[in-house]
This record gives sequence, C-alpha cells and structure tokens, in this order.
Amino acid sequence: MNSNDTYYPDLITRYLSGEASQEELSALSAWIQSDPAHAALFDDFRKTWQGVVADQIEQQLDLDREWEALVPKLETRNPKPETGEESKVIPIAGDRLPWQVILIRASLIAAISLVLLIPSWIAYRYFTQTKMVRITASEGVLEKILPDGSLVTLNAFSSLIYSEEYGKTNRDVELKGEGYFEVNRDSLIPFIVNCSNSRIEVLGTSFYVDAGQPGQQVEVILVEGSVTVYLEEARSTGKTIIPGEKARITQADQRIVVTPNENPNFLAWKTFHLVFLDDRLDMVIGTLNKIYQADIILASENLASCRLTATFDQQSLESVLSVIMATLDLQSETTPSGIVLYGKGCD
Repeated sequence: MNSNDTYYPDLITRYLSGEASQEELSALSAWIQSDPAHAALFDDFRKTWQGVVADQIEQQLDLDREWEALVPKLETRNPKPETGEESKVIPIAGDRLPWQVILIRASLIAAISLVLLIPSWIAYRYFTQTKMVRITASEGVLEKILPDGSLVTLNAFSSLIYSEEYGKTNRDVELKGEGYFEVNRDSLIPFIVNCSNSRIEVLGTSFYVDAGQPGQQVEVILVEGSVTVYLEEARSTGKTIIPGEKARITQADQRIVVTPNENPNFLAWKTFHLVFLDDRLDMVIGTLNKIYQADIILASENLASCRLTATFDQQSLESVLSVIMATLDLQSETTPSGIVLYGKGCD
C-alpha cells in the first residue's frame, strides 16, 4: 500500500499535470474534503504549480528563440537528402513526456519537497525558541511569585510577560497596566520592567509602575531602594529616583520628569487604604472609581468643589459612600449608568 506521505503529493502532481484518471480524481477529492489540513496542502501545491508554470512559460520563450538559432546549425551538419524529400523528425522511442512537462514536474517535485519540509522547520523553531509566560489579572488584584522569588501584584485587567529563561540569564518582564514589584536583590542580573520603549531597571527594591496612563505615559513611584528609568534608545539620559519620588515618562516628547509623589493613594488598589486630606470631591470620586472599578457620577458641577477629609481602611464601597454622603449632605441614586450623587453643593 502506498504511504500517504508520497501517494497524495504524487496524485496532486498527476492531477495538476492532467494525467490523473477518474478513479484517482475521486480519491483525491475525498482526501481533500476529509481534513482542512489536506485542503490547505492541496492549495499550497496548486499555487506552487501555477507559479512554476508561469515561470516555465517565460523560460520557454527564451528556449524557443535558442532553438530557432540552433536549427540552421543542425541543418548545416545534417543536410537534407538529395532526393528532395524533407527530413522527418523521428520521435524518441517510448511514450516519454515532452521536455516542458518533464521540466515542470521536476521543478514541482523540488517545490513539494520544500513544502513538506516547512512543517518540520516550524516544529523545530517552536520547540527550540524561548517560550513566554503570561500572567493576567482579571477583575481583581492578582499576586504572583516569580521564579527568582520576587513578588509582583497586578491590578485588575493588567498583565505581565516574561520568558522561561527568567532568573537564569535575565530578569526582564513586560508590563501592561498597573503593577507593584517587590524585587529580590541580585547584583549580577538586574530586574528590568519594559513598558513600550520605557525601561525601569533595579537590582532589588519595591516600586509601583502604571503603564496604563493616557498617551502611552508611564508613571513610576519608588517605595524603597532606588530605580533607574530611561528610554530604550537613550539610556545615557536616564534618571535615578529615590523613595518618595515619582518619575513620569512621556513617550510623545521622549521626556522623563521627576517630582515628589503627592498621591498617598497610589497603592490603594492593593491595600484598600484610602487617605483624603481636604481633597476635592471630583478627585475623590475619580480615585474611588479606579480602586473599586465603579461608575460614580456627580449630578452637578457645583458638587465637584466640595472638600473631603477622611481615612478609609479595608472598607466596602457602600461604606465609603455612606461616610461621604453623611459628611457632605449628599444623596445617591443607582441608575443604569452608575451611582449618581446629588445634593445642594458647596459654596
């Protein structure tokens, strides 16, 4: 019995060259319809055949011109009989195929061999290339211990990618969204966070990164130790920040601005510890929406300037809103758009 590895590719070749019998056509049709992979392979062979034929047509034009130039030379060496009879072209014995078909089939066989080798090449690349590991936080906060013992905490809908070589030859990670890192010290292999073309490099420390800022901005806030922030192609212009400082990397104008961190709630999504010190209500609502994944809306603009001083620790959103409404004399209404706060406002 013929092996499918050679039988069907040969059958495809016979079909494309117009040599397949009706029985072979039926067998080929059934084989193609039995598996989408067979149909894809057949389509690849057909495209290869069409390309070879087109190329051979162009080559034949050149060969025909060469043949026309060669015929007079052959006639000089082999003159026609003196009887006046025209010389006849005697076909080569047997039922050999025309040389054009032989050439096309040889080219196609080489192309088919290449096609058959492609899956093996892809498999080789797949099993030998470095594989990547992705961790993703869904609707809640996710903590993950990395292979080197470092701890990363991801905010909701954030993700981290690193290679299987992490901790061996590198400690590179790619962050999308928000993350808090507590990195074990390793003086030989630095820990590098990649955010687009921004880089945050440390040896061992604790810091926060927000790579989900508008306009591809990246914000880095250091808790302890030190970190260096720089742009991928301009490491020499990078900046080192100390605890209590914030670095904002702006992709558009390739700038790094370092300022004191004035946001006490930058880790509230992780700790649920909130501190408001005479803050505007619109800023408070923005923080609550981010921390609790909520949709709180102020009914009127005159509420935005109201001020709040309060501290919340591990409290539910309902509990927090109750305190705010009691403090500022507000009411709430739940609508399809979210929670609406309304009241007299503040002068």
